[in-house]
Amino acid sequence: MTAVVYPVGVRGVLLRAGRLVRHGEIRRAALVIRQEARMEWAWAKRGNWRAVRNSWNGYLAEVEGHSAGRGWTKRVALRSLARKIRADWQVTS
Repeated sequence: MTAVVYPVGVRGVLLRAGRLVRHGEIRRAALVIRQEARMEWAWAKRGNWRAVRNSWNGYLAEVEGHSAGRGWTKRVALRSLARKIRADWQVTS
């Protein structure tokens, strides 16, 4: 069982923007951040607070057959996933 951990939402956008800045694409980095901010604002205006909350997950850690663990760092996401796997295992056994 191998866990896949990847950045999502605001964390993913900030990491992507940082890579763009390092490669000299400052305008494109600003555009990416601006687009994410507009999306967040649109969700908030519509009252879609679940989407706003989920965009601040940071990292998702997934294993096939289990719900995803989430956290602001990779380590926290993996710990969250481990808790969910243990809980699933205790329920099924």
